[in-house]
Amino acid sequence: MLFLAVIASVGIASSLRAASMDVEKDNDSIVAAPTPDEDEAEDAGTVSDASNSPKSGRYIQNTTGEDSDVTFNYFLTSGYVANDISNIPSVGKVIGTPEVDGSISSAKSLYVLVPKDKAKLEPGEKLIVFGDDGALVEKKSGFNKRLIKNLAIVRVREGIGNRYLADVITSYDFIPAGSPVKLYSGEKNLWEKSQVAKEAPSHPIKCYVAGGDRLKESWNQYDYIILTAGTKDGVVEGLNFELMELPLGKNQKAEGFSRGFAKVFYAGSYYSLARIQSGAGSISTSFEAYYKP
Repeated sequence: MLFLAVIASVGIASSLRAASMDVEKDNDSIVAAPTPDEDEAEDAGTVSDASNSPKSGRYIQNTTGEDSDVTFNYFLTSGYVANDISNIPSVGKVIGTPEVDGSISSAKSLYVLVPKDKAKLEPGEKLIVFGDDGALVEKKSGFNKRLIKNLAIVRVREGIGNRYLADVITSYDFIPAGSPVKLYSGEKNLWEKSQVAKEAPSHPIKCYVAGGDRLKESWNQYDYIILTAGTKDGVVEGLNFELMELPLGKNQKAEGFSRGFAKVFYAGSYYSLARIQSGAGSISTSFEAYYKP
């Protein structure tokens, strides 16, 4: 068949660039699927019933006002954390593109190889291509992980055996050949779970800013940042952390200057993602972050 002939003739591209297209609203059913890291395994359970009214003293992800644009797409474009990219459950990897006319950097379709023991994909199923964006280190806390980024969303067009042709529907960054892929439904499941009301901790939490968007040296209001505390420390979605900058040349006991607040929109086991709120000043790595009940 022509499809097989094209696969045989295409070499593995060293780097692919997916063409940007608008994200279509997802109407797929939400199912349990692989999670961002092996330490997040407990997050892969069935989503709780979010239709229940939150009880007094509980937090729920805001969807109005200042946080109305903290959407599923905002979550997808934010970096997240893993001990190592190989620990993140994947269903396959990118092996090339059928576009052999030299326009690899604007590829609109990709070949994905899925081992038979991993999954059988159906036409129309969405996948997320992801990659390792380097070390994420915060020295004061000893936080030393890997920053993982979603690179593109693709939709399966057809497949023969364990090779699938997938169309790029959204591109976030360059896609190196060999990039792993995971199920889109798994990310949707995590996001839906983060929207469910949870009880706020009664104890204070101190942590640090580990990083944010690598394209920026510091982060400002409405940017996302990564904090070095997660659910194992009591963090839940909806908590507000005050961000503090310590004076230069002072000892560790010196009082810091408040630079504003950041609100958690996703809590992993040992890290959390937070959005800097309006009115905040410039935020840098190793700023202290405090939650006070």
